[in-house]
Amino acid sequence: MAELLEWMTHADQMLGELISRYGWATYLILFLIIFIETGLVVIAFFPGDGLLFSAGLFAASGSLELAILLPLLSIATIAGNTSNYFIGRYLGHLFFKNKNSVWARQLEKAHQYHERYGPWAVALSRFFPFMRTLAPFAAGLSRMSFRLFTPYNILGGLAWICAYLLAGFFFGEIPWVKSHFGLIFSGLLVGLLLVFLYGVGKALWHRYRQE
Repeated sequence: MAELLEWMTHADQMLGELISRYGWATYLILFLIIFIETGLVVIAFFPGDGLLFSAGLFAASGSLELAILLPLLSIATIAGNTSNYFIGRYLGHLFFKNKNSVWARQLEKAHQYHERYGPWAVALSRFFPFMRTLAPFAAGLSRMSFRLFTPYNILGGLAWICAYLLAGFFFGEIPWVKSHFGLIFSGLLVGLLLVFLYGVGKALWHRYRQE
């Protein structure tokens, strides 16, 4: 967990080390990280947001090419979500054998989120660290039509990749942003967590009032 937090709050330093060590192979590493984060339900928390922002920052400095990052990482996250959808569709029942497990409870929340917001859950979940991994799995588990899933998958993937890469590209070189990188993403994570907890708390309160 400590290493994961280090990745998220110092993703710029970590990515800089990858670029200096692996050069052009960094593109492949970034592709795999984004694909794994969105494509494997067992990896529900990876440093995608900070990593994308950092990639945009390095693209602004010329160390990486934005014209390569945008299509490459968009393909990675769209393909990852598609993989996750089919895992949920054909293997999802295996995760519910023990209904009291942590995974079963988290997936049940994702399923409720999906039921409430429909296909938009697939697109909007990209901006929430836990939910972007669980939402496509829940979509497959609930047998959402793949034809309906695909456009929202593409829309959400493009929006997420473009938002963070372009934010890093255009704002990452601002001195204050560079010197407060860890603080910015710590605040972002706390904010997203509070929004998530608010949604869960509201749903639990609504259920309690109905009982």
